[in-house]
Amino acid sequence: MAARPRGARPGTAAPVLRGPYDPGGQPDLGADRHLHLSLFAWNVSSGLSASKAVLSEPARLRDFWKWPSSSELMRGIERAGFDSQLQYGMWSGYGGDTGWNDYGLDWATAAATSAAVTERIGIYSTIHVGYEVSPLLIAKVTSSIDHVSGGRLGVNVVAGQNAVDYAQFGLEGPPSQEIRYAIADEMTTALKLLWTSDEPVDFEGAYFQLYGAQVLPRATSRPRPLLICAAASDIGLDYATRQCDALFITAGNTVETYREKAQKIHAMAAEHGRKVRIAAMCYVVMDETDAAAAETVQWMTEQIDRDAIETWLTRSGHILKSDNPDIADDVYGDARAASGAAQDPYLGLGKEHYESLGMGMGAFQLFGSYSSVADQLIELYEAGVGQFALCFFDPHKGVQQVEEHLLPILRERGYNLPLR
Repeated sequence: MAARPRGARPGTAAPVLRGPYDPGGQPDLGADRHLHLSLFAWNVSSGLSASKAVLSEPARLRDFWKWPSSSELMRGIERAGFDSQLQYGMWSGYGGDTGWNDYGLDWATAAATSAAVTERIGIYSTIHVGYEVSPLLIAKVTSSIDHVSGGRLGVNVVAGQNAVDYAQFGLEGPPSQEIRYAIADEMTTALKLLWTSDEPVDFEGAYFQLYGAQVLPRATSRPRPLLICAAASDIGLDYATRQCDALFITAGNTVETYREKAQKIHAMAAEHGRKVRIAAMCYVVMDETDAAAAETVQWMTEQIDRDAIETWLTRSGHILKSDNPDIADDVYGDARAASGAAQDPYLGLGKEHYESLGMGMGAFQLFGSYSSVADQLIELYEAGVGQFALCFFDPHKGVQQVEEHLLPILRERGYNLPLR
């Protein structure tokens, strides 16, 4: 534990260091029969499309993250009826012929500029909490963005496990899962404290120490910005249900598995006297007919960027990149031997899993006609999913399709009706 620095002004001691901690309560989680639609991964090259099909028209299909293209997307989703934008938090991409996710706008710039060109949509940014960045810095930046947006900020908290990113920050890592979520827990409590406190505060945790710390202006959102987390393990879910308001889950591509996981998470949150919104990452290819959408999917699938997928897998700790002598095995872990995977066209994953990574990074795949996609979204909603982070092969076209085709179908069926 660090000692109080000389000259530090006195602050009120933090009431807690770990969650659950909700000063002033939780943010509003949304209305019934409303499918919260977010545009996801718009701020990184290719989004969730690890397919060389993006090279057929790079400016539109790979480099949509560039300003002013992305500013047009922000204005477009607001006009179309989306509820929010959600950024993908990246410090390094996955290369390959497509340069998958190699380029992108950072969490602060993307949020601030999006806030400046819109008036209604939620501005959901993504932060990593394990790189020894002070909660004070993140609280100051996010409070300023929340002020610029008029109280529309949400923050997606990531307890990162990418060894390459830790190395970029000069750190050995990643630490154990228990430590990563302990760090996230302290960071989240400190953020809530700084966002809401009228007075300077002291925070003496195992990972962060603040003395006489205060952020002015405070966060504009009331009671505070909405907090999001994507967690899968029991350790991660324990943190997220105690501290966050929306939880992203992945559960294959069946509605029933999403229903089961949603029920588990709601029960965990209820044990802490809290409620959460379940969210799903979705990869969308839709068209006038199921056949037309299937044709696009087939074309994209045939061109999956294998090298980019392999890099994603190694950095996620799934396989060893043993064919690269410059990368030490212990950087990535030993979850899957690569001796056979290097020759396997599906990297040892099997065809279905490999294609799910190339076509959406494991997201729920919404492929088909506008009516078919609406059916699937409603099924997921009725199974307990309230928010849908949509990522498109062609984001500009996808936003237009949502406005002109998808939302009218949802409204006709009694969902997402205009507020009166």
